[in-house]
Amino acid sequence: MKTKWMCMILMLALMFNLSACGNRQENGNSSENGTIKIELQSEEDDILENTVNESNDINVINLHDNGTDKKIMEVGTVKDSAFSGKVSGCYYAGGNRIIVAADKLYLYDAGRGETIANADISMDDLCVQAYADGYFVVGQGNGSGGGSNGSFATSESGGVNGYILNKDFAIQDTISFSGLLSNDFIIQITGIAISQDGKQVAFGGLQGLYLYDTSSRKVRTILNYSEEGIADNMQIVTMESLAFTGNDTLIYVGMATDTSIGGDGVSVYGTVSTDSGNLTITKKADYKVNTEEVQKGGNLLIMPQSFDKNNGTLLVLDTISNTEKTMSFTSRSEGKDGVYCSGQGKYVATSILGEDSVTINIYDAASGKSIHTETVWDSNSTYFLRVPQILILDESGTCIVVLGRGIDEVSTLITTFDFAG
Repeated sequence: MKTKWMCMILMLALMFNLSACGNRQENGNSSENGTIKIELQSEEDDILENTVNESNDINVINLHDNGTDKKIMEVGTVKDSAFSGKVSGCYYAGGNRIIVAADKLYLYDAGRGETIANADISMDDLCVQAYADGYFVVGQGNGSGGGSNGSFATSESGGVNGYILNKDFAIQDTISFSGLLSNDFIIQITGIAISQDGKQVAFGGLQGLYLYDTSSRKVRTILNYSEEGIADNMQIVTMESLAFTGNDTLIYVGMATDTSIGGDGVSVYGTVSTDSGNLTITKKADYKVNTEEVQKGGNLLIMPQSFDKNNGTLLVLDTISNTEKTMSFTSRSEGKDGVYCSGQGKYVATSILGEDSVTINIYDAASGKSIHTETVWDSNSTYFLRVPQILILDESGTCIVVLGRGIDEVSTLITTFDFAG
């Protein structure tokens, strides 16, 4: 009799074990349009969260089936050993690679889930551009960056610095933009761009557009706005966002005034060659561009609207054919919480903030059709007080969502989901 009861107990234990394994396998399945729930439920999870938060301000995200009929996707998480310090941003670096800014910069392979290299660079705000032979990082210096290499000397605190890194993520050159101009000032870091061959860096100031030669380390003026910045009865006031479309041609977004009537400036975009010729100016009087959010993905330049003028549309320019089109989002309020372009320009995404969630809509850039919707939510509403950072990796169909990067009160959360293009 005792043997019979022992056998029954063993059989029940085996059944429960198989059931638990089955549940874990189901949680790993991907959903086409799903919900990602970020929460820590057990005491063991709470201990893990506290340990990670104390060590490096990065949460390890555990996902659990909460007993509802919602689809909960198991997604990639940030490994506590990958970075040190609070993550302040993630940036596309080509293919499945991203650059993660924390206590220093890390080159991270999202496909393999591991750090490849790091560079001793720390800045308060930055932009990253991949070019043929490496990476160009530009940002506002905070005085804490620097290494033993004498050429890697940061400028005074608050200065604008640029770093040219090779494919192995080793620093090749440092540019202190604050020291390049004696009588002009750089407006914003989005107005700085490197050519695809890495030989030239263009940057816009209050008075003109300039070109830095990376070999000679000399600067020359491309355009003086008041003298040469005129075309089609329009006068350039600022060039606040720049990108190279070739090694000798720049595309810009900024402000200009009508020389015939004067008045306030309006949003404009156009092209200019690095030899100061062929300036074009296209006026967008009915569309106010947020120049700090202009992004280039592949051949596309996306120009999100200013928050106060948002109406659910997006101006997109094909830089090869020089033709523009307007994308319409699902709702008129969409776009005010962030618009994002994928690295190769195949996709455009928007984020919609809720009290305890953010919903990401992904659109096919060519057709303008919505192809995927995903919601990420957390019990801590603090994460949704600011616009998130979103990266889209074209080749793998992966979306990376960064929450809380600019909020000191919380740790940074990074989560990913897959989508079918």
